[in-house]
Amino acid sequence: MTRVKLATGERSPRWQLACLALLLACAALRTAPVGAGGKVPVDPEYQPEPRVPVGSVPKIDFAAGMLQPERLQVLAAGGVASARLSMQLELSGMRLPDSKPVMPAVIVARPEYTLEALPVLPVVSERARQIYARGLARGMNPHAFSKIGDCMSVAPYFLAPFDVGLQRYNLGPYSKLQATIDFYDGSFGRKSLAVSTGFTITAAFSPMWSDASICGAEESPLGCEVRVHRPSIALLLLGTNDAYNGAFFGASMQRAIDFLVTRGILPVLATKADNLEGDDHINKIIIGLARDNQLPLWNFWRATRALPGYGLVSDSFHLTFAKNRFNDREALKTGWVVRNLTALQTIDAVRRGLDAP
Repeated sequence: MTRVKLATGERSPRWQLACLALLLACAALRTAPVGAGGKVPVDPEYQPEPRVPVGSVPKIDFAAGMLQPERLQVLAAGGVASARLSMQLELSGMRLPDSKPVMPAVIVARPEYTLEALPVLPVVSERARQIYARGLARGMNPHAFSKIGDCMSVAPYFLAPFDVGLQRYNLGPYSKLQATIDFYDGSFGRKSLAVSTGFTITAAFSPMWSDASICGAEESPLGCEVRVHRPSIALLLLGTNDAYNGAFFGASMQRAIDFLVTRGILPVLATKADNLEGDDHINKIIIGLARDNQLPLWNFWRATRALPGYGLVSDSFHLTFAKNRFNDREALKTGWVVRNLTALQTIDAVRRGLDAP
């Protein structure tokens, strides 16, 4: 047995036994099974060692349209690929022998990736289609999507009216969107386990924010939502409450993207209407992540630029409200109506893009 000594002399056997007892007690607590009550997580979270230290400011060079060199590797063909994403896809088991691997994200310098230039509705990349196809092969539900967000994503305001019935919405000239409402029936009004007022991206990984009646004792809201709902698409709708914690935001968002992609769930990113941080750096990080991971982007920020007060009430981040009547010009001047309309259009664009050859 190794003998423990300090500068003051040798510790007594009683002291050593006390330390051993403490260590054994801690180990027992750490490995103790989750209590009864249906809270045992089925899908333990895959949490690889982060290559971007948590708490560091992500080094994204928006002017050049690419990440800094230490996070990238240059391919022989002259493209730039995310070594980090490719490695995580390999380690997480996404490369199965019965199907083709998901292509790594290829980063191209694209100066048009700015808040002002990007369209409101997304374009679906080939990589996004591969992620989605892999999820279907793994049993994800093609008719289900999940919401991961803050107070801008809570029911009954966000999307929920589309599950209630025509008495709660009027599509007006957008009647073709009814096909998408029917396709994802049940996901619009469902209470997501990863949506809460005050939610941040770091909270999405904290078991303290989980619903204890449904989730495992050590299961995060994001992991719990994925396990319970098994979505094929996930809307990542965060950033407002991260305005004063931007140093963690980029790395944590990348972690959430990796978490979803390794399970074959297609993340759809979204910009926010507010600018609580003062320089739009949260939105700039979001569009950079969408670009670098080749993911669909809903540029909600641009959709609100023509609205009175950018669709915001006096606190500069909550949205102005009206009923979801898309045939009403006055209603279409409010933040919530434009949010629900463009969100539905985004989901529709993604659905159609995933079916494209």
